Amino acid sequence: MFTSKGKIKDLSMIISVFTVIFCLLSGNIYGQEPVRLERQETRTDYSDEELQMFVTAAQDVMAIQQQSQHEMVAEIEEEGLTIEEFNQIFNAMQDPQAEVEATEEERQSFDRAMQRVNDLQVKTDEKIMGAIEESGLDYEEYEEIMTAYQQDPELQQRINEMLE
Repeated sequence: MFTSKGKIKDLSMIISVFTVIFCLLSGNIYGQEPVRLERQETRTDYSDEELQMFVTAAQDVMAIQQQSQHEMVAEIEEEGLTIEEFNQIFNAMQDPQAEVEATEEERQSFDRAMQRVNDLQVKTDEKIMGAIEESGLDYEEYEEIMTAYQQDPELQQRINEMLE
């Protein structure tokens, strides 16, 4: 059985990996360029039915993302790298001034792990799109409601009550 401290460490490693991967791949669902939304008036007058579809989709998306995070960690570890090693190599590769302190074998393991994670991310994106569509929303509607949720405290409260 895991200790609380061990669970927190495992969770923080998973979040760290997922954050790196998400930053790397965000906005690239189906090869699309990331959408840059300018600050504009956000719609907040969603019906309860629309919000229920959003809640259903959000819960499904979260479950898919959690499963994907575990699979990403497994892919990285299967290549013989720890999460810390993977993140260190990744971060060093993002900084042109930094020197990557990794052996050739570690770099090759990183490259293989990165490819496996990329492949997994594509599959995850497809599952997420499917879950959103199954809820009755399209991706753009889901994103609009998510943006409104993040910006409007009253809408947050309505959605949070639906989640309870």
